[in-house]
Order: sequence, then C-alpha cells, then structure tokens
Amino acid sequence: MKTRLTIDRFAPALAAAVLLAVCTTGPAAPNDTPNPGTRPATQPAPKDIKPLRPIRVAIFDLQVLKGVNVAPEAVTDQLNTMLAEMPQVTIVNRDEIKKVADEHKMALAGLVDNASAVKLGKFLSAQYVVVGRVSRIGETVYVVVKMIDVETTVQGTIAVKGPAEEEFERLLHRLSGSLRQQVLQLQKPVVRPDDVALARLRKAAEPLAGKVVLVSVEESHVGRPLKDPAAQMAAANRLRSLGFETVVLTDPRAGWKRELLLTGRYEKIKVDYLLEGEGTSAFAATIQDLVSCRARVELRLIPLPGRRVTVTEKGVGAKVDLVEALAAKAALEEAARQAADAVVARMVADLAKAEGNRGGGGEKTD
Repeated sequence: MKTRLTIDRFAPALAAAVLLAVCTTGPAAPNDTPNPGTRPATQPAPKDIKPLRPIRVAIFDLQVLKGVNVAPEAVTDQLNTMLAEMPQVTIVNRDEIKKVADEHKMALAGLVDNASAVKLGKFLSAQYVVVGRVSRIGETVYVVVKMIDVETTVQGTIAVKGPAEEEFERLLHRLSGSLRQQVLQLQKPVVRPDDVALARLRKAAEPLAGKVVLVSVEESHVGRPLKDPAAQMAAANRLRSLGFETVVLTDPRAGWKRELLLTGRYEKIKVDYLLEGEGTSAFAATIQDLVSCRARVELRLIPLPGRRVTVTEKGVGAKVDLVEALAAKAALEEAARQAADAVVARMVADLAKAEGNRGGGGEKTD
C-alpha cells in the first residue's frame, strides 16, 4: 500500500515529464526522407520572382481647395514619405524641382495640368510625375492623386474619401495602400513586343555571328545641321546586339571605300560586309509645347570584296521631345534600328535559301 501511494503521488509529475519529452523531440520518423508534399524551411525561394524595376518619381505639391484644413506641403511630404520607403523608388528632391521649374518659368503652385506636369517631368529626367488635389464637398473630403508616365502620358488615378470630421492622417493611410499597389504594378519588369522580336532575330542570326560589318550612314535634318551620327551609331549598336562585329569610321582617309570594295579590308581589318545608306529627318508638328519629328533611313548591304548590292531596306521613325534636335535624333535612331533589323532578316532568309539549294542539289527525282 505504501508503494502504491508513492506512485500515485508522483504520477502527475511523471506525466508532465513524458509530455515535455514528446513535445521537445517530436514523433520518431521511420527515415530521414522529407514528405514530398512539404517544403523544408531552408529551401531557396522560387527563381521566377522577378526583381522590381527601379523608377524615378517627381512629386509636385498637391492642390488643396478651400474648406480643407491642411497645408499642401504637409500632404506632399506624406506622399514623399510613402514612396521613399518603397524599394527601388527614387524621389526627385523638392529643391531640384523648384530650381528646374524656376529655370523654365513654370509655376508649381496647384500644378494639376497633365501636359505641364509631363513637360516638367521631362526636364527633371523623371519617369513618373505625381499630381493631385484635395477638396471638400459638403461633409466629405476627397483626395485624388494621379501618377503619370512621362514617356507615354498614360495615367493611373487613386482616389479616397472620408468624413470631414475624420482625422486627415487616416485618410492618407487609406491612400497609402492604394498608392503602393499602383507603384508596385509600375515596377514590374516590362516585356515589350520588340524585345521578343529582337530575341527571335538574334537566335535566327546565330549563323552570322562574328561577321564583320563596316557601317557608314550619312544623315541630315531638313533645315538644320545634325552634329552627331545618330542613325549610324544606332545601326551599328543594333548589329552588335545581334552578334555582329562592327566597324565605324571616325576619320576615314581618302579612297577608303574603293580599297574596301576591291580587297574586303579596311587597313588591317578584314571586313565581310559594307552597310551604307542615308538618313533624313524633318520637323513634323508641335504638340502641347512638345516637338514631333519624323525620319527615314535607307540601308544597302554589299558583301565584300565586291560591288553588288544584295539587300536594300528602309526604316521610318517618329519621336516627340522638348527640343527639335533631340526629337530628330531619336527618330533617326528608331528608323535606323528598324532598317538594320530588316537587313539582318533578309540576310538570314538569303542564307537559309542558299543552304536549302545546296542541300537539295544532290537529290534525285524520278
């Protein structure tokens, strides 16, 4: 009986000790193979998560209408804080905004006009500009913020409202969530159709990789001189991105072309092709204080040594900028890239055709 009383007395303690041991060590597993339906905590994150795209944003003072007891600078500071805390977001300094606005005689107070905001955004080298307005109708306060793409002028609008007696900080807190989601959408990596097409062309042009192309493109702008060879450099850079090696003449000596066509060499460099042509740009129109220019580039391909032109292609471009010369150069670059792509596509097609003819030459037909 004495022994039994002793066991009963310590039974609760023994049970607690057993329970603690089970919780600490966990159940025994038959082997060390993890459950295929679970992921170990140390497994790296999936590789399909893409990094955020860095963006540069200029935030202009919001316009605060009568009846709302808040300073425009205070609302703007809150927006700056919201976005500055986000990764890969650079905010243009307010002093820089004021300095550039003063230089171009642009008013910042109550700036809500899209065209003026985009124009100032270009001067600031910003990708996006933020403008907005705080207003009151009856007993309701409204906050409307617009985030505008400087290049495309496409805008996204975020709006929140609340009772006038509500603390303004709460209204801004609700705005913060929507604004952050908008920015995260803008930061997603952009896959453009022309990037996909360029990748396909690069793949198709692999048999031509390493071929040396000397690029010589003369260009002009109607009514104005252009100092830099925009089309020539754009064409050369495009060819390099497609796997070619390029030669661009900076100070060509007299008679270089004749010698190149005869020997297939420029000085000591063996050249496989000469890509020559002309580019022309011209003023097109003025759109909301922005200048539009159009351009056309024609290219001719000559296999070396030799004089026979095997491919002729053209490209056209149109661009808008604050300055006519910059719009013209951008249009020439666009046209040159388009023409260079067309030339390479023809080269690939001609090569495939020639290989097909060689392959079919030995076939016999009944």
